Amino acid sequence: MKDGYLDARKSAEALIGIDEIFRYFLYKKSPELNSLEFDLPVRTRKGSWETLIPENIGEWIQLAMTTGGAYYAGSALKKMAQNDIGDSGFKDLFKGIVKGIKWVVQIGKHLKTLKKRKFDKVEFKETKGVQFVGIYNDEGEILYVPKIYLELFTEIPETIFNRLTQLVEEERKLKIGFSPSEKIDNDDTQKEVSISINEKGIFYKGKDEDDVLFPELVHNQYVELEGHITRGNENSNTIGFAYQNHILTCYPISGKIVEDRTYFFGDCIIRGYVNRMDKNGVYIEKRPRIAYMDILPTDKESNKDMFSK
Repeated sequence: MKDGYLDARKSAEALIGIDEIFRYFLYKKSPELNSLEFDLPVRTRKGSWETLIPENIGEWIQLAMTTGGAYYAGSALKKMAQNDIGDSGFKDLFKGIVKGIKWVVQIGKHLKTLKKRKFDKVEFKETKGVQFVGIYNDEGEILYVPKIYLELFTEIPETIFNRLTQLVEEERKLKIGFSPSEKIDNDDTQKEVSISINEKGIFYKGKDEDDVLFPELVHNQYVELEGHITRGNENSNTIGFAYQNHILTCYPISGKIVEDRTYFFGDCIIRGYVNRMDKNGVYIEKRPRIAYMDILPTDKESNKDMFSK
């Protein structure tokens, strides 16, 4: 993107992606709207290239529900035309859609996949009338999610974010959130969510995810991989390493990751060995892990240089 502009083809792809995502979440929440033809109103801004859903979205939908002055005959649609969907109006309906999208992104980033469908180890708690379910990731970290949005996540198509996240690049993040003036609900993520280039592989499925990831990296092979460290977890003694749009889990052959904290969140080269052994000792892991000996700086500027004037 140059000077805040995005080319027409990519803009069209992004808008189609937004439309697909919103309709999916809308029809999951209100299946009776599936038979309704309407255009989703959006507005774009130069600079960060935002797509804004207007506050009067309910008026747009109600207008779509009229044809030559005649309302749709279905009782459910008549109820919606009166701006009363259950206990909430159209604005609350679309607000719930945004919250659902935000939670799916948050869960995907927590689990590093959209593929998870069952959770064996969970915790429960209730906060301000909202029932939360705590789910663990492979690093032993827990994320509390409202039950209704966790159920939504288990049914989400893995390719739902494809059109939108293909636009994510080194200098372009995808951000999803509410305007600062919007009241934050108790079941919201409480913050804006984003997808960066280091997380793109979680949401963008350019090919069949059942394929072996980096088949050229065979078990026990010595490798020197250039990438970017995205995280460090002292409890599991692992780091996340962004390599060719995927996040690989890496762990030191000996010692602790804190010894390598100088390289955290920076570009570097990892030297080590590929591990494709699963928890049962079988060499079938489709996503390789790297048991590393050491981490080296790249020829690029160090993190220290980034903060120098």
